[in-house]
Amino acid sequence: MAIINTLREKMGRLVVVVVGISILAFVLTDLASNQNLFGAGARNVGEIDGEEISQEEYAQLVENLKRYYGITTSNDQTMQFVRDQAWNQLVSDIAFTQKLEQLGLEIGTNERVDMVQGKNISPTILQFFQQRIGTADPTAIRQYLQSIEFDPNEQYIFASAEAQAMGQRRMNKFQNLITKTAYATLEEAKRAYQNELGFIDVDYVFVPFSTVSNDQIGAVSESEIRNYLSANEDEFTVEETRAIDYVTFPVVPSAADTADYQQQMAEIKARFEDENNNDSTYAISITEQGLGFTTYDPTALPTAVASQLSTVKAGDIIGPDLNNGIFSIHKVVDIVPSENEFARVSQIVFPKNNLTPAQLSETKKTANDVLRQARGGADFAQLARQYSKGAFANTGGDMGWVRKGQSSIQNIESELFAARRTGVVNKLIESDNNIYIINVTETKMSNRYKVAQVIIEMAPSFETTNQVYLQAAEFAASAYGPDEFNSKAGEQGYSVFSGTGISNAATSIGQLTNARQVVSWLYGEAEMGDVKEFELEDQYVVAVYANRTPEGLRSFESARSEIEGIIRNEKKADFIKSKLAAASGDVNAMGISSSYGPEAQVFNNPNLKMSDLALGQIGGDSPEAIGAAFALQNPGDKTAPHIVDEKGVVVVILKSKSTAAEIGDYTSYENQLINSQAATAAGKLQNSVIDKVDVEDQRYKFY
Repeated sequence: MAIINTLREKMGRLVVVVVGISILAFVLTDLASNQNLFGAGARNVGEIDGEEISQEEYAQLVENLKRYYGITTSNDQTMQFVRDQAWNQLVSDIAFTQKLEQLGLEIGTNERVDMVQGKNISPTILQFFQQRIGTADPTAIRQYLQSIEFDPNEQYIFASAEAQAMGQRRMNKFQNLITKTAYATLEEAKRAYQNELGFIDVDYVFVPFSTVSNDQIGAVSESEIRNYLSANEDEFTVEETRAIDYVTFPVVPSAADTADYQQQMAEIKARFEDENNNDSTYAISITEQGLGFTTYDPTALPTAVASQLSTVKAGDIIGPDLNNGIFSIHKVVDIVPSENEFARVSQIVFPKNNLTPAQLSETKKTANDVLRQARGGADFAQLARQYSKGAFANTGGDMGWVRKGQSSIQNIESELFAARRTGVVNKLIESDNNIYIINVTETKMSNRYKVAQVIIEMAPSFETTNQVYLQAAEFAASAYGPDEFNSKAGEQGYSVFSGTGISNAATSIGQLTNARQVVSWLYGEAEMGDVKEFELEDQYVVAVYANRTPEGLRSFESARSEIEGIIRNEKKADFIKSKLAAASGDVNAMGISSSYGPEAQVFNNPNLKMSDLALGQIGGDSPEAIGAAFALQNPGDKTAPHIVDEKGVVVVILKSKSTAAEIGDYTSYENQLINSQAATAAGKLQNSVIDKVDVEDQRYKFY
């Protein structure tokens, strides 16, 4: 262990990350190529408790996490997730490293040896050895430690993993100082037992706020709104946000582009028509999507081919077709025998489950009537959409091509594959659960199809893209400031959209997804009124920096509507409570409701538990009303009126209580309480330490 001790002395504080043993055991094995994780950098992505984090170091940690998660290709959403994980990891690391140093929590020499090669190897070290040498055998571990004496690169990798393990052990000790204090008394365990199994039967009277008109409570004055805002500033404190107006310039293929693609598809069709052409090799080499060439049974054929299967023959070319910007062309190269039978069918389904004899009789009557209509020439698809309760009702009952023996047709299989001609089978088909009407659209066959296909998605040409860019750039250069921006847009017939409440961590703005580059500009170089064009996926966007809402208390005007609604509901609650007080002499829900008026609604919950958040049918959380209900002692007792979320006022009347029988041992409930307290304490510890760290997140400058 001498070489390891020497390394510890030279390296000082290494990366000690407290978020997840497994993740960082992996991440730290990659640090040999970048040994300066926390060194200063010329460009910083932020500062955590006075420690600057360079963009280079942060980017390296992001790359390490990508490798851990196995991410090789990623979209903007995935990368944002990884970046946030890396940032949170850095915040947690720095916060806890400093706290552990302040507390003086250390790992003794004997404990350190035991964690690396003793009887109690750290999970992090264990995983490290499994990755590096494929085993945790003590002899193999000793041989490995001896072998790295002359390998500085491997020494660093091991020392990094060891530092991670030691940091996690110190963190566990820190957490145990708090979580091991969790305790539950016998009375608490008994109460938890009763809360789980006991329940009460209650009636409750609910009066919605919507039943009280604004005229009944009077207007909400401006002074009331200002006083409320002043008294509740914490509820109306906001982070800094910014706003833009923007115009989009979609980049889509032009008519000339479409003509070019049509010419290309005509050339492909000509190649398919050439008998000397190797269709399979050719299709595989040029298709942009799909396999290019494969053998299908009828259930898996491309739709363009499947729709013509009754007449198609070897050598037929289908297409080119254009759907949703995608050209496709298919050639049936060959038709070969299949060991399976296939047919095509549509169905109308009438369920029989849980019907009374009278209902079943009525259902059969309806089914027979629909069958007569179908046989008489009515549109089968329309009948299916109107009457069928099956899975294919929305497709007009069309199940497409099906294979004999597949489970979805077991109830209609015999009739389907016995049919010698297409058309509606002239009888109802019954199973235990359903009644079917079937329309055989293609009779049975036993073929497979070798198909060459070329699929090409249209994309705008360089000329088209450049033309749209110039249009966007010209507009961007013509306006400055929101007023001129909107005026110019109106003159040129452009629609203006708004994006408000944009934080520096936003990933989307209004209709714009993956808009991080706009956010970076907005919080970086942009000044109020600046205009800039951006390329976002398949469009150019021209945006103007329109407004800024500073961090702190919301403005009176922005909060006015919300506060007015709150005060109005408070007044409605007082109005309802006052009217309910007049019904205090009534001892049951119906009496209270009758005394109050038709606006009061009566409900029952025969199985209300203490753990429930809502009373039941009225929706909305009402923990205060539920807690008050469980405090009632005798049937007929009622609670004071309580507010249910922003919905209304409720009074609960106790009908009966059901308590759970005593048990001999409450240990399991004590343990549940202790474990819950420990988990809660660990979470609060994590949050309390991190919350005291000053964090300046400036990642928006780069990402």
